[in-house]
Amino acid sequence: MVRGKFLLCRFFSVLLIGGVIVAGGAQEAAGAPGPVVDLGAFPVDSDSRATAINDDGTMAGVYSSPAQGSIAARWNPDGAVVPLAVPSTHRMTEARAINAKGFIAGSAYDSISVRRPVLWRPDGSFTELSSPDRYGHSEATAVNTAGVVAGTVTIGTPPAERAARWDAKGVMTLLPLAPGDTKSAAAAINDAGVIVGTSGEKAVRWNPDGTVVRLPLLPADDRGSAQGVNSAGVVVGVSGVHPVRWAANGAVTALPSLRPEDPAGNAKAINDSGVITGHSGVGGGRHSAVVWDARGAIAGLGTLPGHDQSAGAAINSRGVVVGDSELTSARGRHAARWTAPGKATDLSRSFPGGDRAEAFAINVHGQAIGESLPPEGMTHPVTWTPGGVLTDLSPGSNTPEANAINVHGVIVGTDNRKLNKDRAIRWAPDGTMTALKEPEYYTYRSRANGINDSGVIVGSASSRRGSSHPTRWAPDGTPSLLPVLPGHAGGTAKAINNRGVIIGSSGIRNETSDHVARWDPDGTVTELMGLPGEKHTRAVALNDRGDVVGYSGEHPVRWSPDGRITKLLLPEGTSRGKATGISDTGVVSGSYDFGVAGTPGQGVRWAPDGTVTELPSLPGGQETKANGINALGDIVGSSDNGSGQVHAVRWPATWTQIPVVIR
Repeated sequence: MVRGKFLLCRFFSVLLIGGVIVAGGAQEAAGAPGPVVDLGAFPVDSDSRATAINDDGTMAGVYSSPAQGSIAARWNPDGAVVPLAVPSTHRMTEARAINAKGFIAGSAYDSISVRRPVLWRPDGSFTELSSPDRYGHSEATAVNTAGVVAGTVTIGTPPAERAARWDAKGVMTLLPLAPGDTKSAAAAINDAGVIVGTSGEKAVRWNPDGTVVRLPLLPADDRGSAQGVNSAGVVVGVSGVHPVRWAANGAVTALPSLRPEDPAGNAKAINDSGVITGHSGVGGGRHSAVVWDARGAIAGLGTLPGHDQSAGAAINSRGVVVGDSELTSARGRHAARWTAPGKATDLSRSFPGGDRAEAFAINVHGQAIGESLPPEGMTHPVTWTPGGVLTDLSPGSNTPEANAINVHGVIVGTDNRKLNKDRAIRWAPDGTMTALKEPEYYTYRSRANGINDSGVIVGSASSRRGSSHPTRWAPDGTPSLLPVLPGHAGGTAKAINNRGVIIGSSGIRNETSDHVARWDPDGTVTELMGLPGEKHTRAVALNDRGDVVGYSGEHPVRWSPDGRITKLLLPEGTSRGKATGISDTGVVSGSYDFGVAGTPGQGVRWAPDGTVTELPSLPGGQETKANGINALGDIVGSSDNGSGQVHAVRWPATWTQIPVVIR
C-alpha cells in the first residue's frame, strides 16, 4: 500500500463519545468535489496574552499558533485584533510595548532564526533595529512617546546580554553596567527617558544622561528587578519574591498581597496616577491579577469565567489593565482586559483556535489516518471514516503514531509507551491495538511502516547493540528478517504493495550515505540507484505495478519496475522537492519548496506523463503539503488557512487540474 497520512472534516458541531468525534460540515457537498476538502482538526484553545496598553485603549501582545509559533498582535480599543505583519524573511514575532502614538516595540526571528529587536509603526510598517552582534538574540521591550526604544542586545564572546537604548533615529547606545556586573536588561522607559530593568541580578534605573543607579532591595533579599516606571519616576518591580514600589528618591516599599500567607507576587506596571498592576498569590501555586492604588491598597481583579489564574501586565491612565487569564489544568492562556475588579473581557475570542492536523494515508474506500493536536497539547493518532466520523486511536495516551492503512481498515504504526521504547503495533478495524511480536534477538525496538491488503506488514526491528534491521510480519503476526544489501549492516522496510514487493533502505555501519533497497516477494534484495553524485536517496512509496517514488538529494524521483530512475520536474524557480506517494495509474504526490526563508512550500501532483500541478490551499492559505495518495489518485496532506491554523486536507482525484510551468 502507498505510504502517507490523513484526517477529517471541519468541526461545526461536535459530539465526543469515548474516543469518537462525530463531525459535520466538510467540503464534500453533493456533486463534483472541490479542489481541496478541509478535513479539520481537534479544536485547540488559543494561547495569547496582552502585554501593553496606551491611553487610547489600543493594546499589543502576542498569540501562539501551532502553524506559525508566536505572532505579534495589536488590539483596537473595541477588542478587534490585527496580526502585526513582518517581511517574508522574518517569523515568530512578539509585541512587548506600545506608546501613545501607536508605535509598537518587540522582536522577530530573522532569516537565520536569530531574534531581532523590531518596531512597528502605526501604519503597520516594520523596521528592524540595529544590534551589535549579527548572531546574538536581541529584543525591544519598551518605547516612549518620543520614539526612544529600550531593550536588550547580545554582545561579546562568550555572549552576554546588555541593556540598550535606541534614539528616535534608530542609533543604538549600550547602557552602562552597575559596578561588578557582567549582564543587564531593560524592561521599561518613561517619557523623560528614564529606563529601568536589571543589572546583574538586581534592580536598576538608568537616568536620561545614561548613569546607572542601583535600587535598594527589601531586607534579606539578594535579587530583584525593576519592571515599570511612570512619568514621575516612581518604579515598580520585585524584590526577592515580593512586589515592591520605589519612590522617585529610590526608597523601597513592599506592596501588600491578597493573602498574607502567600506573599509572592510581582508589580509589572504603574500609571501616572500611581496605580500599579501585576499579580499576587492566591494559594495552591496560583496567582491573580491585581491593582494597588496610589496608597498601596490591593484589590484582586479576578479571572475570566472558568479560569483559576490571571496576571496583569500593563495599565493606562484610565486604570484599564491588560494581561492574561487561564485555567491551569488546561492548555491556553487568554489575553484579557479589566476595567474594574471582576470586569474582565476575553480578548482571545478574535483569534482562531490553534488547530493543527495532518493527514498521512488514505485507502481506496476513503478511510484515512493521520494525527491531530488535541486541547492538552500533544498529537494523537486519528482515523476518519468516509462519512466523517473521527476516532482517536489513542484516547488514553499520546504516544502512538499511525503510519499506514490497508483496504480493510487495518492500521499499523509505532508506540513507545512501554519503557519509552518504540514498539511496532497494529490496530484492528474495531480499534483494538496489538503489539507485534519482534524477531528473536531483535526485541529492543521495532517500528511498523507499511501494510498491504493481505495484511503483510513491514518495518524494522533492532537489537540492543545492533542497527535496525528490515522486518516483515506475516498476516498472523509472525516476524522475519529481510536480507540487506551485500556488505551492509542494517536498514528498514518502508512500504509493501499487494504483490508483496517491498521497498526501503539498507546501509553500511557508520556510513552516512543512504541506499534504496527493493525486496521481491521471494526475499531477493536489489539496490535502486540514486541520481549521479547524490549520496542520500530514499524510497518512500510504491504502487502495485512496481513503480517506486522518493527523492535523491533534493530532487523528487521515480523508479520504473526495472529499476530505471527518472528525475521528476519541478515548477520553475523552485529548488528542491520530494515525492511521497504513487497511485496505481502512475499519478505521483509530493511537495516542493523554493529554498528561500519565509517562502511557503507547496504540495504538487505529477501526472503519469510528468506534468506537474500545484495543489491548491484552503481559502486564505499559502502553504500545503502532500503526504500520501491512494490507488485511485486521491491525495491527502495538510494546508494552512491563513488564520494560524493547519488542517488536514484531501485533494480529490477528479478535480480540474491546471499544469504549472516546469523547468
